[in-house]
Amino acid sequence: MRFMSRLAVVLLAVAASAQVKETVTVSVVEVPVKVVDRDGNPVRGLTAANFKIIDEGKERAVTSFDTIDFASAESVKATSPLNPAARRNFMLLFDTSFSSPKSLERAQQAAKDFVAKMVQRRDRVAVGTLDADKGFKLLTAFTTDRTLVNAAIGNPNGFKGNDPLQLASNGLLDQASTIQQGDVGGRGNEAAARQDTNEMIQRGNRNEDQVQRQRVEREVNLLAGLNRSLRSIQGQKSILLLSEGFDPRLVQGRNAGLTSDQFQDNTAVEHGEVWKVDTDNIYGSATSMSIVDKMADMAKRSDVILYGVDIKGLRSNVDAAGGYDIKSNEGLHLLASATGGQVFENSNNLATDFEKVVKHQEVSYVLAFNAPTSTPGKFHKLNVKLVNVPSGSRAVARTGYYEAGGENQTERTLSNAEIVLNDIPQNGLHVASIAAPFATKSENAQVPVIVEVDGNDLLASAKNNVITTDIFVYAFDEDGLVRDSISQLLPIDVSKVADKLKATGLKYYITLALPEGKYAIKSLVRVAENEAKGFTRTDVVVPKATDVALAGPVFVDTDPGKWLMVKGNSHDKTNAAYPFEVNGESFIPKASAKLPAGQTRKFVLFVQNAAPEELTVDTNPKASVISQLRSAGGSKLVYELAGQTSAATLNVTVKKKGSNAEQTSSVPLIVQ
Repeated sequence: MRFMSRLAVVLLAVAASAQVKETVTVSVVEVPVKVVDRDGNPVRGLTAANFKIIDEGKERAVTSFDTIDFASAESVKATSPLNPAARRNFMLLFDTSFSSPKSLERAQQAAKDFVAKMVQRRDRVAVGTLDADKGFKLLTAFTTDRTLVNAAIGNPNGFKGNDPLQLASNGLLDQASTIQQGDVGGRGNEAAARQDTNEMIQRGNRNEDQVQRQRVEREVNLLAGLNRSLRSIQGQKSILLLSEGFDPRLVQGRNAGLTSDQFQDNTAVEHGEVWKVDTDNIYGSATSMSIVDKMADMAKRSDVILYGVDIKGLRSNVDAAGGYDIKSNEGLHLLASATGGQVFENSNNLATDFEKVVKHQEVSYVLAFNAPTSTPGKFHKLNVKLVNVPSGSRAVARTGYYEAGGENQTERTLSNAEIVLNDIPQNGLHVASIAAPFATKSENAQVPVIVEVDGNDLLASAKNNVITTDIFVYAFDEDGLVRDSISQLLPIDVSKVADKLKATGLKYYITLALPEGKYAIKSLVRVAENEAKGFTRTDVVVPKATDVALAGPVFVDTDPGKWLMVKGNSHDKTNAAYPFEVNGESFIPKASAKLPAGQTRKFVLFVQNAAPEELTVDTNPKASVISQLRSAGGSKLVYELAGQTSAATLNVTVKKKGSNAEQTSSVPLIVQ
């Protein structure tokens, strides 16, 4: 599996007197495809030969092909957890415009059960709210942090349960009754008064329908914008719209069959009173249908499938008071079917509905192809065709893709998460980090993380002498799950710290708390003024408390006062002592091992559960021993490395005498 990348392909055209070079930028585009049979069950066993990719009318060769069967533990295990194709992305979207508080409560509990029992460990879940009046709000990005997701589900941000359309209708009805009662006394015609009252109510209902239609249009527009924003997310994307739905009559008009509204319209036409007829109510709103088409187009372009989950429960088309009536979940069908999804309805057990969504996402074929790029944000039409597959099979895939660039604010927010999850390099800020585990009295080790940001890069991003810096640090375990994280917003006043930034930069220190295991410590730094970003990853192993383990090499910063030092939060609940200390003297680590030519640099090795005399240590290139000291939990070994080395990496091997087990560690070297 190859991640989205940019390649430079050089085409050479040789003329008689000169050589002309033309550079063409090529993107590797990945297209997840689901293939289902007539009953909607996944079709398994297909190969690359069963697919054709048509990009802007041109067939592209399939350069990479993968199959991921989420029902097969072996298939999932064989795929890297950091591979976007190995993760499914579910967005739980609470519709606060067209849902009652009681239904939302049911949806909240069902959503929590979905996260706890149905999604896999690698699956990512986002939570958002959709409100026709307040807009779309992203409560969490796509994440594996179940605690965060459950907190968002528990309070989907401010639903108040008020419906201004019903208030308007009641107000018009009350006002009409009052006015007509006054007129009745003067005219003495009870039948005429009733007719006038009914006509006023009809006009009020038409006004209410228009307001309702506008709210539906706003909500569908919000969905279209959300779909476009999700184009930056790699992997399968599914929106689970938790809603009671809206009346489809407002968008596509009434269906066949005689209702009281149709009877009144027919009567008006027979009497030549066509102004009383609401044509949008009969034939549908062309504007609204156009918006639905736009929403569906955005979903297909961004590889998004919308599933409607009717949170109302069991319904009936027959109402004891109003007679036959098409219920509002038909509006969910209108939205879901347009994106290739479906609606789960007429069930008081929402868990069953969620299970059906997961079943639909069970098998994914991931195709990759090379495509030339030209304009940031440009859309390419895409068509995936099936070849020699079982009869009745159909492919569900996006209808196009966007070239990189031209993102909106929501996309930028989601893109930041993608950078961290997929290890996407960034060149806006030069960033380095170091992390090392140290045992504590609890089962969690304290893991200090130091992030260094180049000061000149920060200064280049300043605006009005302010640098608004966001720092995000995450610890991912081997399954790609977030086990700890810290983020902080740092507004920097350039007028006060410009000298330090010019000399070195920003050094940021935090402490994570992690249990035994292997981790990828990922740090993203972002400057709000110009969206400059830097990313770095450091892998660490938190050993068992009884194991012989090596932390380091940790280089000593000989001039820490030149840095703008910021100490962030600590998640170590044991309040363990500052670990970077030798013989009673604390030191500040360097995140990057830069060696000035002709000078030496000290580094420290921290060895757990072994005294200095029990160890054999080998370094490559060779380093000089300065001191070997006992510590409460093992050893602290201080070495010195000359700056004349031409090696690109410092490799350290530590072995306890009498044991065959070796501890190794490496850090890149930069000789200046």
